[in-house]
Amino acid sequence: MKHFIKPMIVCMLLSVLSGCITVVPEVATDVLSVNSDPSGAHVALSTGAEGSTPCQFVLPRSGKLMVVISKEGFEQVEVMVQGKPTLKRVMSNLTGSFFGPSDVGRIGGVAANQVGAEFELVPNPIEVKLKPKKETAK
Repeated sequence: MKHFIKPMIVCMLLSVLSGCITVVPEVATDVLSVNSDPSGAHVALSTGAEGSTPCQFVLPRSGKLMVVISKEGFEQVEVMVQGKPTLKRVMSNLTGSFFGPSDVGRIGGVAANQVGAEFELVPNPIEVKLKPKKETAK
């Protein structure tokens, strides 16, 4: 009887202590590259992030944002970037879900439980040739 009580107490404690598990899906990200000619232009994202070309930003794949590129003496350029679904990523995501849990079902580096995993940022990279400002006659 003694040998039966200890394992029973251990099992009861483990079941009480295990509690509830909440799985929070990861947000899939991409690296957005911004380059300009000439380099050294100021880059401002609608998210508030800033940098100077050449630069990179880690962003959610399913997002939509405005990228503003400016340099003194040159015209400002605005580029809309947004996550668009791609067939390759959609198929990867679907195939991964058939192989089991997301920690096992990774195909091509895409996890089945990532929010926005089937998207990619477009355009990426952003390549801009800045135009000199036209001088106004006085």
